[in-house]
Amino acid sequence: MPSTTLGEHALTLPSGTTAQRPTAAAGMIRHNTTTGLVEFYDSVNAAWIGIGAFQAAGGDTITTSGGNKIHIFNNSGTFTVLGGVKTVDYLIVAGGGSGGSSSNRSGNNAGGAGAGGMRTGSFSASGGNYTVTVGAGGSGVTTTNNENPGNNGNNSSVFSVTSTAGGAGAMSPAAGSPGGSGGGGGSEGNGTVGGAGGSGTPGQGNPGGNGRGAQNGAGGGGGAGGAGGAGSDPTSGPGGSGVANSYSGSSVTYAGGGGGGGAASNNAGSGGSGGGGAGGPYGNNGNAGTANRGGGGGATGGGNASTVTSGGGGSGIVIIRYTE
Repeated sequence: MPSTTLGEHALTLPSGTTAQRPTAAAGMIRHNTTTGLVEFYDSVNAAWIGIGAFQAAGGDTITTSGGNKIHIFNNSGTFTVLGGVKTVDYLIVAGGGSGGSSSNRSGNNAGGAGAGGMRTGSFSASGGNYTVTVGAGGSGVTTTNNENPGNNGNNSSVFSVTSTAGGAGAMSPAAGSPGGSGGGGGSEGNGTVGGAGGSGTPGQGNPGGNGRGAQNGAGGGGGAGGAGGAGSDPTSGPGGSGVANSYSGSSVTYAGGGGGGGAASNNAGSGGSGGGGAGGPYGNNGNAGTANRGGGGGATGGGNASTVTSGGGGSGIVIIRYTE
């Protein structure tokens, strides 16, 4: 009989298309004729894994668009690479700040909040778990016959890259807080100098608008696409604009700033595109930033004795995408 060597032997695996996969069970291995890969069933993650192929899990939503697979994290979680190595793109938006709050302070108006910082980039992802943090927005502030600054948002991060929380809107006549985008400065009815807008973080956002001294007009919070508007008598500044992109599979605008609170004439600042909350008119609440857009919250409209609450910041978002 002719002799054979070890190199002349081979194991023939069961073969079939993706649609012909058997009812999955731990330990299964087969050749997938659709992908051309040998694959095995991972019972821990309940998924067929192609050997050598990139495969990942995690996110509140996983979708496909334009040849990309997209993992959307509206909440904190874990991005798990089950196999392979691939360069992935990421969008990271932090939580927006909340607007300042003023009540029974005629002419004293609080500033709108800054949007959460926004960053994009790429990362070479390989096997393992990556922690995803989605920052909450700053909580709104309630006042009665008083005034208080808002609260900063919270950072978002993945792959050791962090987007900075949005800065809080100021009370009268203080400066807005720095952040991914800065909060708007407050205005003082009987003062001569308004509060300065808080600074933004380069590459992530823009500064808030300055508040006006000598009557009315608080600043709007900064946004990823533009600075917050400065206050003027009698109008408070609008929130800065956000920035649009298609990381989610369709064009969405993120990280708009919150509007300054309205003066006695009801001229509150509008919210910036990208989820910024509008400021409240005279004696009214501010509007919240939009969830998972990282928008800054709008300030309250000061000037009467009502109890008012500033708009809370919108929570952030993390999106990871890669070619299929």
